[in-house]
Amino acid sequence: MSELKDLTATVYGEMSTTTDVDAMVDKYFAADFVEHDQIPGIEAEGREVARVMFGMMKSGIPDIRVEVDMMVEEGNKVAAFGAFVGTFTGEMMGMAGQGQQVRMPFADVLEWRDGQLVAHWGVSDMSALFSPTS
Repeated sequence: MSELKDLTATVYGEMSTTTDVDAMVDKYFAADFVEHDQIPGIEAEGREVARVMFGMMKSGIPDIRVEVDMMVEEGNKVAAFGAFVGTFTGEMMGMAGQGQQVRMPFADVLEWRDGQLVAHWGVSDMSALFSPTS
């Protein structure tokens, strides 16, 4: 695997296991990071978007893990396709979990510079949050 794919896998892996979202964001997200997507309910900018989003996901789905199905590299960008998986027991995006298992597919494009993320474009299917308890 290439260095950028390894870094991408590492970030997803740490997102799955970290208990310190702030340290993870500070390590992997550049100070000038740009989030190209509008995320409902998140008013932050720059790498603070990642800090708020990952914090919200870890709070709503404490056992969250990232399953990466495929990565494609082009220049300094990696496209990753997979899913966020776990048990929705907390609160996320204004909804309270009911203990249901969730699988939220995603497609991300991550731009890297000097070992840090400088930009993100992506889509996630959050409809699993609306599923009844399984």
